[in-house]
Amino acid sequence: MPWPPKVFWVGLVVYYGFVAICWIAEATSGINHVVGLPFWYASFLGTFLIPLLMSVIYFYFPEKAEEARGGA
Repeated sequence: MPWPPKVFWVGLVVYYGFVAICWIAEATSGINHVVGLPFWYASFLGTFLIPLLMSVIYFYFPEKAEEARGGA
């Protein structure tokens, strides 16, 4: 398997894409002044859902690729 695998780049784009979208939204629209919104996009999404999605991506796709190659 060549390093870094494609799934690494997918996870990188997911995480840093989320960070960039939040950064742009904070800088341009002032969403950090909406009551309760920073909790949802920073605490819940950034701390729970995005890492959960990345862990599933990093585990599931290499397992499927190994099964397709005929691994155990």
